[in-house]
Amino acid sequence: MYGQFYTPNIIATGSSALHQSSYSHHADQDVGVAVIDRWTYYNLEFLEQQIGSTSSNVTLGQLFDSYDPVKVHSDAGIRYDLFSGGEAEARNRKVVDFFGNVQGVEVDDAKTGEDSLAEWKADLLALKALMEKSRDMMQELNNVTADVEFAEATVAPSQAEEHAFGTAKLLDQASTWGKQAIGGAALLALGALWTLSSVLD
Repeated sequence: MYGQFYTPNIIATGSSALHQSSYSHHADQDVGVAVIDRWTYYNLEFLEQQIGSTSSNVTLGQLFDSYDPVKVHSDAGIRYDLFSGGEAEARNRKVVDFFGNVQGVEVDDAKTGEDSLAEWKADLLALKALMEKSRDMMQELNNVTADVEFAEATVAPSQAEEHAFGTAKLLDQASTWGKQAIGGAALLALGALWTLSSVLD
């Protein structure tokens, strides 16, 4: 496949030459299929044994020289011609330029642990106020229900049926809104606690 590459600055390698097979290394008896091919297995073995840190000076040439046809059961292919400087330059490149490279990460507006904790405390207080407001609204809804029941008991039977239908509709709407408010507040509380626990860990 890498014979079709044309983008510059590529170093390509593959498990076997054209018209050769790529063999598996071992199979998982429980699953019943091969779990890794021989070329990948020995690449991984080299990386684990020879690369001790991200500052390693092991080169790609050393990696490619480790490909043993007896172990791999094929001739691993390597293509250097697309790389600037050709084979000599490619073989001198460090393996960690391609594997295990560490990139710098910039964090904007980094806060200290105390600042972050103070911010989370403020968020929790705001969440507590929201929960208290939801509780007060439910209490007010219960008071409205009690007033409606008293009013229904004091009106004439013909008016009571009409009034009860309108009241039931109002109470149903109010109850639905109250449940949504409590549900939303509960979700916010759980989200804040989960995020706080992640930060404190």
